[in-house]
Amino acid sequence: MIKTLFAAAVLSASALAPVAAQTLHFRLQADPQTLYNVQSISNIVDGVLGNYLLERLVYVDAQGLPQPWLAESWVLSADQKTVSFKLRSGVKFHDGTDFNAAAVKFHFDAIRDPKNASPLLSMIGPLERVETPDPQTVTLVFSRPYGPLLNNLSLGFMGINSPTAVNKAGKSYGRKPVGTGPFKLQRWTPGSELRLERYADYRQFRRDAVNQGPAHAQTVVLHVIREDAVAAAALESGELTAADLQPDVVPRFERDKRFRVVTNKNVKLLAFIDMNQHRPPFDDVNFRRAVSMSIDRQAVVRGAMGGYATEMSTPLAPGIPGFDKALAAKAELGYAPDKARALLAAAGWKLKDGVLERDGRPARFVMRGVSGSDTVDRALAVIQSNLKAVGIQVTLETSDWGAMYPSLLNNDWEMAMMGWTWPDGSVMGNLWRSPGHRKHLKANPTLDALFLRCDSMLDAAPRNSCLAQAQRLLVEQVQVVPVASRWDQYAVQAGVRDFTVDAGGYLLPGDVKVQP
Repeated sequence: MIKTLFAAAVLSASALAPVAAQTLHFRLQADPQTLYNVQSISNIVDGVLGNYLLERLVYVDAQGLPQPWLAESWVLSADQKTVSFKLRSGVKFHDGTDFNAAAVKFHFDAIRDPKNASPLLSMIGPLERVETPDPQTVTLVFSRPYGPLLNNLSLGFMGINSPTAVNKAGKSYGRKPVGTGPFKLQRWTPGSELRLERYADYRQFRRDAVNQGPAHAQTVVLHVIREDAVAAAALESGELTAADLQPDVVPRFERDKRFRVVTNKNVKLLAFIDMNQHRPPFDDVNFRRAVSMSIDRQAVVRGAMGGYATEMSTPLAPGIPGFDKALAAKAELGYAPDKARALLAAAGWKLKDGVLERDGRPARFVMRGVSGSDTVDRALAVIQSNLKAVGIQVTLETSDWGAMYPSLLNNDWEMAMMGWTWPDGSVMGNLWRSPGHRKHLKANPTLDALFLRCDSMLDAAPRNSCLAQAQRLLVEQVQVVPVASRWDQYAVQAGVRDFTVDAGGYLLPGDVKVQP
C-alpha cells in the first residue's frame, strides 16, 4: 500500500462562513470509485471508511500497542496460530442489525473468496478459516503465526460491514456502505460530495476518545477538491475550516491568528534511497555507507520540506510500532562527509577533475525518482549536491510512479529515491528481504531469518524488540539509506475543538465540535 506524502481527507467546520455550527466540512482529494473495502484499499476509501463509517476490532495506541475496540479482548494460542476475539455486545449496524461473530466471519470470508479478488487478501496472511463458537466470539485460525495481524486489523479498510446490507445491495453496495461508525452515509453526489449524518445510537468504545457517545456534529460533508491550492483557498475563505497543508504554506497559517496548526509527527511514511547491489560499486557495503554519510538530512528536511519532517537514519518510520528510538538517536549514523571521504579513499577512490575514480571508472551514476512533486524535486537536488561534495556525480531522472517503479525490475538502474507508507514493521521484510522488492539485493540469510522470526510473533513487546534488531542489522549492512519522514500537518480554524488524529493517522470525528 503506497500513500502520498499528504493525508487523504481533512476536517472543516464553519468558523468563517455562515454554515450551521455543527456541520463539518471535509475535503476529499478524489471521488471514490467504491466504498466497499473488500474491493478497494485506496487512500480515499481508507480515509472515508476508517474515519467515519466503519469500525475495526482493534486500534493502535500512541505507544504502538493494539487496544480493544469492537473486540473487548483477545487470546492467543500457545503456538500463536489461533487468535480468539471476544466481541462487544449490544453493538448495532446503521441498518439496525446486530454486530456479532457472524458479521466478522462474513468480512473475512469475503476477503478470502476468490470471486472477489480482494486486494485485502495479503493483509490477512495465512488465514485458513474463521470459527464462531458463539455469537460474541470469533476465532481466526492460521496455518502459521502471522505477526502483522493486529496492526493490520487496525486499518480503515479492515472495518466490518453489515452482512445484511452487503447481501441486499449486491454489486451496488460500494455506493451505500453500512457500518457501526459515528456517521452513516446519507447522500453521494458523484464528483462533488458525500454527505454523512450522525448515527444517533452510536457508542464509542475506544479509550483514547474524549466523547464516548454520539458525535457532536450532526452532519459531515466530504467535498471533492483535487487541487491543494484550491483547498488552501477554501480554507482561508471559510468554506473549509481545517485542511492538510503542504510545507510551503504552513508558515502563512502559523502566522494567521484565525487558525492553529496541528502537527502529527507520529507518521508511517519513510523517504529512502535504494541502491542496486547487483551493480558495482553498490555491492560494496563501505561505498553504500559513504553514500549514507554524505547526505545532509537536515538540509533535506529544511530545504525540501520546510523543516516539517524528521531526519531519518533508521529504516522504520516513527509512527510504526517497533520503531527503535535509541537507534534513531545515535548521532554517528548522520551526516559525516569527512568520514565518507575517508572510506572512499581507503577503498581506492581518487578525485580527478572533481569526480571520484577507481580503476578507470568514474563515480557517475543515475538516481531515479518520482516526478510531479516539488518536495521530491527539492529533496533530490539537495542529495545530488551532497554527493557532488564528496566526488560522487549523480544525474537525476524522474518519471511518474507508474513508470518509475516498474522500471526498477530491470537491472539497468543504480540508485532510486522513493517514499513508502505501511502500518506495520513487516514493511522492512516486504522491501528488503532477499532479493528485495525490486530484486536489487544480494542474498542475506541472516537478515531474512530475522524478518521471518519477527513476522511469526504476535505478542507486541517481544515482536517490537525483534523489529528493533532488524533495524540495527539493516543499518549496519546499509541495505537502504533512510532520508526523512514527512509530518502530517493541518490548519484548523480557531473555533474547532478536539481535532485529534490517532496513532494510525485517523481522525476521531465524534470528538470534533465547533465552539459557538
